Amino acid sequence: MKKLLTLLFITTVFYSQNEQITFTEHISPIIYNNCTECHRPGESGPMPFTSYSEVASMAEMIKEVTESGYMPPWPPDPNYTPHSLLGERFLTEEEISLIAQWVNQGYPEGDPLLESTIPYFPEGSAIGEPDYIFELEEEYFIEGNNLDDYRVFVFPTGFTEDTYIQAIEFRPDNRKAVHHAIMMADVTGVGAEMDAESPDVLGYESFGGFSLEGVSPNEYVFLGGYAPGMNPIVWNGSLGMKIPAGSDLLCQIHYAPSSVDEWDRSSINIFTKPATEVEREVQMKMWLRLDLSIPANTQTQFEACLNFSNSFLDMFGPGPVQQFGQTVGYGEQFCELPEDWSLLGVLPHSHLMGKSWEVYAEAPGGENIPIIKIPDWDFDWQGFFYPEYMQYIPAGSRIKAIAEYDNISNQNMTWGELTTDEMFFCPIYYVPYQEGDENTYLGSQEETFLYESKYLGLKLFPNPASNYIDLSFQLTNDSSVEGYLLDSKGRIISVIFNGNYKSGLNNTILDVKDLDCGIYFIKIHTDNTVLIKRFIKE
Repeated sequence: MKKLLTLLFITTVFYSQNEQITFTEHISPIIYNNCTECHRPGESGPMPFTSYSEVASMAEMIKEVTESGYMPPWPPDPNYTPHSLLGERFLTEEEISLIAQWVNQGYPEGDPLLESTIPYFPEGSAIGEPDYIFELEEEYFIEGNNLDDYRVFVFPTGFTEDTYIQAIEFRPDNRKAVHHAIMMADVTGVGAEMDAESPDVLGYESFGGFSLEGVSPNEYVFLGGYAPGMNPIVWNGSLGMKIPAGSDLLCQIHYAPSSVDEWDRSSINIFTKPATEVEREVQMKMWLRLDLSIPANTQTQFEACLNFSNSFLDMFGPGPVQQFGQTVGYGEQFCELPEDWSLLGVLPHSHLMGKSWEVYAEAPGGENIPIIKIPDWDFDWQGFFYPEYMQYIPAGSRIKAIAEYDNISNQNMTWGELTTDEMFFCPIYYVPYQEGDENTYLGSQEETFLYESKYLGLKLFPNPASNYIDLSFQLTNDSSVEGYLLDSKGRIISVIFNGNYKSGLNNTILDVKDLDCGIYFIKIHTDNTVLIKRFIKE
């Protein structure tokens, strides 16, 4: 819930400028509960904040970044909406003031017995035991050249029928290297084709999106994303999201600049639910301005309403460019919401020239319903944002998005997925409204428990292979295991093995010399886990 200061004198202590502020009593609970999740060994923060000495060594910097609002990173304006967002992380004015006073006083340590306890941060899945695990078949090399690396990895799901998921969880392997990730289902096969064009390197390069040439973004099925400190959304109750049959799972990972070489082998956990339990399928609509054009050295503002026309031309047709301070809409006759909605999540998205975002609904009665506002857009801290409770949007409303851009270059910027391009792109999750949705909490109602997957690893060697592959997998428990050889379309060629296997390392030799040259997959099942690996037959 929001951190409210008004009339909380019973539970909030205010300190005078003359009172000593100590790390153990006053600062450690602020740092450990708001910063340490990312600033600890193996995580994305560039320095750890797990002790007094570590925090004190960076005290001046902490004061600067908290006073400026740069840290902790939370782009949405917490005062814009009457409701809270899941996973909100920002400091109150009192907490910022306490840090400043502590630094100004020379950052005293205080009584060690009063130091706050560091929260428990789970390793592995924070949700439970996944039904499917998709892991990079080998480590991806990130060159230490101080440049950003945006890479899309393609995982064939092998799903022969529509599959409903409760959650999708990105698991970074090298948390120091992984900055953020976004995931989608590709039903076109274009992503796999792009991946196949560079068989010697994992994935393909793509800045900002997935670079699916010839594929309209309206065909994307966005599944979720990851950023440090962000937990995956779990569609509880009768909610579920569909991955269409035959889809490939695409994951774009942003690897942060580094001066040293790094390696990463991240994975994705998928938690499914029976179709019979999904009474309300999570739907997605999106705003797009494919006519985006931002003149050189200008600030420009674009507006679009969520459009319900079936006409591609009406939805994406060109509109006139207006200078900053003026707005433009188009296709307004198709903008009225045809039914009551319960809003579940939203993802405003621009590139480097993005300046701000605002998403709201104009209700039939004339009042505005605020959804999200990001006053200082930062490409490095984007993500899906979910209300704590379903947000009611009445039929007849017009859902609008306004994005501002600041083109400081000498070139015009237009729609595209390259570094030199820009975007106006905003997916939104929803379900048709049902009575009482306003009281439906979207977060976890219960404590989550840590489960480790039975698989500690699946390895194929050599890869590429000409004659034989040494296939090895390791189990933590005795398990029933099935193994399949699949072709490039995910179709079963043969059963490799089927039986009970002991805990520990298990090996088998796979004869591939009679296979045609190309891409194949090994698919392994345990009682409730699936793992897929790709190999190349030379």
